[in-house]
Amino acid sequence: MRIGLFTDTYRPTINGITFVVETLKHQLEAEGHVVYVFCPARTIRPSKRAETDEPNIIRFPSFRSGFFDDFDFTVFSPPSVLRQIGELDLDVVHIFTPSQVGLIGIQAAVKHDIPFVVQHSTDLYEFVEHYPSVLPGVLALVGIIFPMTVKMKGKDVREILRLYRPRAGVTKWNQEIISKGITLLYSKADAVIVLCRKSRDQLKSWQTRQYSYDLTLLPNGVNALPKPTKTALEDFRASWGLSQTDEVFGYVGRLGEEKNLAVLIRAFDKVIKSRPNAKLLFVGDFEYRATLEAMAAQSRYGDRIVFTGAIAREQLGVAYAALDVFVFPSLKDTQGWVLHEAAHAGLPIVLTDRGVSEVVVEAENGYYARNNATDFARKIVSLLGDTEKRAIFGEYSKRLAMQFTEQKQTKKLIKLYESAIVTRLDRKSEKHITR
Repeated sequence: MRIGLFTDTYRPTINGITFVVETLKHQLEAEGHVVYVFCPARTIRPSKRAETDEPNIIRFPSFRSGFFDDFDFTVFSPPSVLRQIGELDLDVVHIFTPSQVGLIGIQAAVKHDIPFVVQHSTDLYEFVEHYPSVLPGVLALVGIIFPMTVKMKGKDVREILRLYRPRAGVTKWNQEIISKGITLLYSKADAVIVLCRKSRDQLKSWQTRQYSYDLTLLPNGVNALPKPTKTALEDFRASWGLSQTDEVFGYVGRLGEEKNLAVLIRAFDKVIKSRPNAKLLFVGDFEYRATLEAMAAQSRYGDRIVFTGAIAREQLGVAYAALDVFVFPSLKDTQGWVLHEAAHAGLPIVLTDRGVSEVVVEAENGYYARNNATDFARKIVSLLGDTEKRAIFGEYSKRLAMQFTEQKQTKKLIKLYESAIVTRLDRKSEKHITR
């Protein structure tokens, strides 16, 4: 197959969607398919970025949006881009983000009658609680760009116009625009992928008789990271002041406000009362890091809370190896790529969101904590204080993670692509017969 992957975030930006798209491209190519990635250049001069790109990366000029550090406004001429995409003779289009690049992918699919698959990668509905300033952009996206992208019927236009009526509270208005807009857009797709049970239930609850679609639960595939050498681990521990007697629990990922990371600092003040050798490790970076560091400085035990900053994914194996327990307090994620990495690393896991991951089973390889510092601390302490339980949980983590490797999940995705193509062809045949 000839496959187009459309994303509004890609290298050099480092985040979950970047890893997903990059990994999927390589896996699909290994299976013999031709894959193109359409993405922002993060510069007005894409040719500069293209010099270091691997083949079939098609970049559009872009500049910082002002909304998020890792999101750009993309600049392109739709007619020329649609013509360029048409010339590639794609068999299927796969969308990861419902913004500019993602929507041009849908527009191309509609124009050239190509099956398109949408992946629900980000819980925008919950996301806007922490970023209410995106309202103008969301309104423009749904009211201006959506109608230019897909074939709108009269009922679609009326639905969009209703969203422009102001609501009480910016967050509620944002959320209603997102739920209605996403439902309208996804109803046009040939297939919709959800990465977790929580997203499946959420999207189901938004559907109506007029706007409905099938959902496929298909988590992204994640492989184990390379194991660090003994020397690399010793160097990492020495760099961040982690001694052999320290009991380390921590988080790996973006340090964003929506990740609910403040609860870990509050929990640490409780953990250390019964585990005086405990240390809390944050591996990652983003705009909320300064707030977390300020909270840590105000803690009585701030000297035992460590921030490493961002580490290249290829080197993250050493960070997981330094942990005794992995913690994940986010309630806004749609899968939690790092949960799979932690499970592959043989770590017991404490998290809050029961619907976000297929690699955690209560009391088998981890615990679900209530969203408060006391319960988080209780679950963490129970694992730090029991070496045997950590070992048993860690082995089960590895077994669960192996069920969702890159190769296994990619093969399932290929079947979904093939099904979407066949369904589209059948639909064409039915239309031809009825004429």
